[in-house]
Amino acid sequence: MKLSARAYEILWDAHAWAGVLSSLVLFVTFFLGAFALFAEELSPWQEPTFRAPIAVPEAQAVALAQRLADTEAASRPVWFGISLPTEEEPWLRLWRMTDGAIHPLWWDPVTGRQLGERSDLGEFLNAMHFLEPIPGGQHLTGLASAVLVLLVGTGLLLQLGRMMRELVRFRPGSARRVFWSDTHKVIGVISAPFLLVFGITGGILWLDDWFEPAVVKTSMHGDPQVKASAVDWPAPPAASGQPAGAPDLAHALSVAKQRFPASEHSHFFFDNLGDEQGSVHLPGEREGTLHAFTHVRVSRTGELLWSRDTGGGTIYSRVMDPLYGLHFATWASFPAKVLYALLAFVSAFGILAGNLLWLERRRAKASNRFDRVLAKLTSGFCAGLALAVASLFIANQLLPAELSARPSWEHAFFLAAWGLGIAGAFVDGEPARYARRLLMAASALLVIVPLIDGARMGRLPFASGSAHVLATELGLMALALLLAGAARGIRRLQRPTPVASPSTVEPDAPASVPT
Repeated sequence: MKLSARAYEILWDAHAWAGVLSSLVLFVTFFLGAFALFAEELSPWQEPTFRAPIAVPEAQAVALAQRLADTEAASRPVWFGISLPTEEEPWLRLWRMTDGAIHPLWWDPVTGRQLGERSDLGEFLNAMHFLEPIPGGQHLTGLASAVLVLLVGTGLLLQLGRMMRELVRFRPGSARRVFWSDTHKVIGVISAPFLLVFGITGGILWLDDWFEPAVVKTSMHGDPQVKASAVDWPAPPAASGQPAGAPDLAHALSVAKQRFPASEHSHFFFDNLGDEQGSVHLPGEREGTLHAFTHVRVSRTGELLWSRDTGGGTIYSRVMDPLYGLHFATWASFPAKVLYALLAFVSAFGILAGNLLWLERRRAKASNRFDRVLAKLTSGFCAGLALAVASLFIANQLLPAELSARPSWEHAFFLAAWGLGIAGAFVDGEPARYARRLLMAASALLVIVPLIDGARMGRLPFASGSAHVLATELGLMALALLLAGAARGIRRLQRPTPVASPSTVEPDAPASVPT
């Protein structure tokens, strides 16, 4: 099948403009998505005291959680949370909601001593993956994800009749425009299923709260009870105003385990703690499945109020649960997550190749101000993001462990490095040279990080005894090599290359449409 010249031109323009306008946001989602996959596994790295095994049995941890809940009940918070020690995080964790924001604190399960705030490196990179810390960022990510579905569709249509031939055609010795065209096409076709999954799931997950009010108001006549039934998520009992103690956590945990013995339970989330109608929600998780989550809600007096098996009991829950599982790889083992991460980096490079192809095409026609700004943004935004990640890992190593508001300091290092990277691109006159310098700086910092950790902990690098730490060290070194290789590749691509000959242009592409 072959498209007409007019259809090809329309699809090409739609693909090119949609790609350029969404490229920077999509680059962030895929580049940081590789880190988001390992948010939990990064915990032992970001906090050295997490590298020890769980120090207390579950019963002792639950007893400490009970004392903390009993103490907190006096203030009667609307919402409060406690998590038990896990393999990745062997301390107790408390969540308090103040000023509309959730603030975590850590407690030593052995001594019962409050440890305050500690690094949240993994969680922060996960949140930045969909730009949550930036106002409006989550919805911007959702819109970019929806555009990604359009990009995959138009890209595949543009390849009709030529896909098999161009899938294996790669000409690194040709002109830069041909090189970036081949790179973008090969990566785009190979990763199309991966891109489509994340475009669909990301768009639905991050735009759901935009559509929900309209759906509730129209289809459900504004009835919150109908909504709760449709999503299989009933609201907890309303507060009575009568003071009472905290629920029995050992009993609540026993109820959850009896209801869902295959699930792992380590969290208690309280609604209206300290009220007679207070309740506790115990989410559970199963490994190796898209339908990963179970839920149990127990009353203050110990009755089972509500439970939900994996997937839930409604069409909405049976659709949304696997979407979440697909996006965050809840089904995946560690090797599968590594494959996901590699595909994420490859996809980020494919998105970058699309921008560079655009710039090479426009350069041949005499670029305008938009193209010059895009070149600088692509350089500073993308290479600056790599520098920001490296700076975050450096800050994690050098900031004092008990520094007040430590997570905010780490976030500031990340955002400052990224902001300076973007601003510097408008000072330096050569985007390619500037990107190369940022990539080399990021690579050098990432190499240093395991050395600093080894010196701090009095050990040799790659000899921590922790599988999580070793995997992080190897991952950082691999990323450092990847960034250094990218910098070297930029240098090579800046050398003079042959001008594209007629044989390098696709013979079946309409003559009026450049490729």
